[in-house]
Amino acid sequence: MAVIIMGLGILLYPSTADWFSRLTHNNEISQYREATAGITPTERSEALRLADAYNSGMPQGPLRDPFAYESAGVDTDAGYAAYEQLLRVSDSGVISRIKFVDAGIDLPVHHGTDDEVISKGAGHLYGSSLPVGGPSTHAVLTAHSGLPSASLFTPLHNVELGNEFWVEVLGERHWYRVENIEIVEPNDLRQMQIIEGRDFVTLFTCTPVGVNSHRLLVRGERIEAPPDSIGEMQSDVTAGFPWWAVVFIGGTTATWWLLFRKPRVANQV
Repeated sequence: MAVIIMGLGILLYPSTADWFSRLTHNNEISQYREATAGITPTERSEALRLADAYNSGMPQGPLRDPFAYESAGVDTDAGYAAYEQLLRVSDSGVISRIKFVDAGIDLPVHHGTDDEVISKGAGHLYGSSLPVGGPSTHAVLTAHSGLPSASLFTPLHNVELGNEFWVEVLGERHWYRVENIEIVEPNDLRQMQIIEGRDFVTLFTCTPVGVNSHRLLVRGERIEAPPDSIGEMQSDVTAGFPWWAVVFIGGTTATWWLLFRKPRVANQV
């Protein structure tokens, strides 16, 4: 009995861990929304203005592949401390949210791409545009794939051209349509550069899952919000039904019944 239960637990661990990870993500997203709702319109406008100013004045240099280099030391950059304060509305450090319905991705976004950040949610690649949108911007968001404890950006491997996702920042949603999917060598980040007048967000992770020899780039370009997207935003924060619990309880119950049920006694004449 114990061996069977242990086997069920091992089999269901990825689904269970991912469900609890989603609960954590949803709590962070809900707290971020509460913090956003608690600031004044003037404070929100100022935060967006500062982010736009950062994007406009950001030097156009080569981006660093966070999977190829240790990110330790980036915080010694003279501008990094100031960068970490932009779009910050609470101590949680969440600066936005990325949701890709077709891929089942819904993650809070934090500053930077330290391993601790991209192992628990999405990180914003320092040196790319902040995810507030606008002409001549290109925000890059990244997370791990293939972790047993959370799916994170693993589902990016299944997306298709034309799929849509959105980024939420300070109460605004910016919609993007996937217009390019590419697998490149590590450090080949040319597809992440800013193109004059265009508004991009690239979602970035390692591939193949478990091998991590290359990089998967899913680039979306800004589109108008769909007409049916306007409504109560809080209702879409959900971790989904815990089917793993149903399977575990059902499996252990069935095992117990098979092992300990009383044998039927044939009727005696």
